[in-house]
Amino acid sequence: MGKADETPKTVEATRSATRVAGGKTLAVVGRVDERRSRRWELDVPLTVYGRGPSGSPFYQEADTVNASATGGLMVLRMPVHEGQDLLLINNWTSKEQLCRVVRVRARDAESYQVGVSFPSPNPEFWRVPAFPHNLQQEPPDEGF
Repeated sequence: MGKADETPKTVEATRSATRVAGGKTLAVVGRVDERRSRRWELDVPLTVYGRGPSGSPFYQEADTVNASATGGLMVLRMPVHEGQDLLLINNWTSKEQLCRVVRVRARDAESYQVGVSFPSPNPEFWRVPAFPHNLQQEPPDEGF
């Protein structure tokens, strides 16, 4: 048997060795990839509604960094906190989506990267397909 015949077995053995409980796989750095759906790099203009630290309502224009059927990552100038509920409006489609802040990181002195999660998958909000996490699969070109 030549080297070309051994390659598929080696790849499959490596894949099998990196599987962990629940069918999840280990990433290159050895961390479990726990994403529920594929992320897409998207720049979707949003209007974000929420409440500031004092409880007063705010709204702000924002852009996404990436998105998935179950949430997204965006840049905000208004400070928010984990667990906070927000209302997103996709400015291209006028679709609305309630979400919860799951991660906040200071980006610079005036802005924050904010990760949000939807209560249930909603790929239609972003206009992205609801593919399972598969690094080999590319999104269809839908004219975003």
